[in-house]
Amino acid sequence: MRGILGAILCAAGTTVGLAQTAIINFEIESSGVKPNGYSPIGHPDVKFYDTVGAGLTIGRFVGRGLGNRTLAVWDDGDGSKLRIDFMKPMSALTLWFGNDDIAFASSNDRAWLEIWNGSTLVHRASMAMNLNRTMDQSISYSGSGFTQAYFWYGNSAGAPFTHSGFGFTGLIEMVDNISYTYVPEPGSALAVAALLGLGAFGLRLRRSRG
Repeated sequence: MRGILGAILCAAGTTVGLAQTAIINFEIESSGVKPNGYSPIGHPDVKFYDTVGAGLTIGRFVGRGLGNRTLAVWDDGDGSKLRIDFMKPMSALTLWFGNDDIAFASSNDRAWLEIWNGSTLVHRASMAMNLNRTMDQSISYSGSGFTQAYFWYGNSAGAPFTHSGFGFTGLIEMVDNISYTYVPEPGSALAVAALLGLGAFGLRLRRSRG
């Protein structure tokens, strides 16, 4: 019985694993401009867009990014946002951001994250940037299922333009180490429930015979 139960739990763990978290760190991506609708290698269920123009760029931005590859959304004056589309429903998202340069932003500017499920706004959040330019902050969401996210730097009202005391307008978003979690598929959840139920039934049967 222990062997059967172990096999059941192993199969259940494998099934649940289909819904676990994945991470995009861009390290195996080639440098250069990427088209709208770009999917990183190994992540076909995720697509990136620049909402104004086509400024998605993978590069090594020392001090402002992580490792040798980071995703940037050029340029700094068009008011663009980073849009992320998911081909399957997700339940959680975290991304790290940098290039929050005090020369191009004011103390009231913030990092913004919007979560959408189709045409329905699920969540909108913001956080203060520490304006040290370094990629050492992250913003997250976890909750109801979603299929799309927007990230950008903006003012306290959420407008995607920033303005510093030096007169510069705009700020280039840079993101990395993006983690996302799939919503478990109904079939997977039912399979796990059935397997665990079978294991519990087997244990009860063994105890009743004992």
